[in-house]
Amino acid sequence: MAAQGKAPLSAILALLATALLWGSNHAAARAIHDALPLPSLVFWRWAIALALLLPIALPGLLRERSAIRRNAGRIALLGLVGVGLFSVCLYAGAYLSPALEVGLLNATTPIWVLLIATFVGRARPRFAQIAGILIAMVGVTLVLMKGLPTELQGFHFGAGNLASIAAAVLFAVYTYSLGQNPIGISALSLTALTALAGFVLVFCPVYTVFLCLGGQDPFTSGLKVEPVTLAVLYIAAGPTLLGNLFWIYGAARVGAARAGPFLYFSPLATIALSATLLGEAIMPIQIAGGAAILAGLWISTRAGTGPVRPASEARQGTPSP
Repeated sequence: MAAQGKAPLSAILALLATALLWGSNHAAARAIHDALPLPSLVFWRWAIALALLLPIALPGLLRERSAIRRNAGRIALLGLVGVGLFSVCLYAGAYLSPALEVGLLNATTPIWVLLIATFVGRARPRFAQIAGILIAMVGVTLVLMKGLPTELQGFHFGAGNLASIAAAVLFAVYTYSLGQNPIGISALSLTALTALAGFVLVFCPVYTVFLCLGGQDPFTSGLKVEPVTLAVLYIAAGPTLLGNLFWIYGAARVGAARAGPFLYFSPLATIALSATLLGEAIMPIQIAGGAAILAGLWISTRAGTGPVRPASEARQGTPSP
């Protein structure tokens, strides 16, 4: 059970590190989108991460093997949606859109969870939740605008924006499903198994089709790609592995519901990194949109989720974005 009262400093630092690492994920992917094909990134990111993660998770996997066998089909489906398809859409967004847009649009996941709970789970949202959803959606609209609202040509809803929103919706489906019917295994085991399922069911087939269609992977074609290699190693070991371990550590000590608000720092980290490292221009209308999204998230999640578990609580055992 999570500790009550004052949060330990180590847990706070771990949660802040999680937000920074997950926020940097979009910027790192955007930085190498011209040098590394998307199928190569999603494949090698998880191949490296799994090689590091599985030995750490092995004792728990062996200890919980009975529960794992009983839920094998559901774990596979969760991995397909919440890791495989989600990761492809997330990185497609980073490859096709500025990193700051991806970070802000992906942060809307809790809003989509509330919408799914309302229309699928027939939950009755509170007034504050409805207000939060509306404010956040106004923010999404503002983020997608490149100019003044009066300029029709200023609204760009490109493939990257669509992929980013699809990623947020897919993760919301995963979160809602897991929150409604939790699997009785540890967060670390669930992280490792859903990642493995996503790797086998999505990343390997996508990568194989890519190679069969004549695609070239710099890592297997003998090209010198030291900066790209470092970026992929960072994405695998940083946001993917350490981000998850820090999240599990911090959430286990303060409670997932108290840990959830720390994730609001993630899009802020993306904005800061995309501006300083990638030189992406931040427009006033996008600042306003980001503020609206964060305000909507705070209002809606602070109000509670009624019969639906908070998105942050379901996310405790989830692979990073």
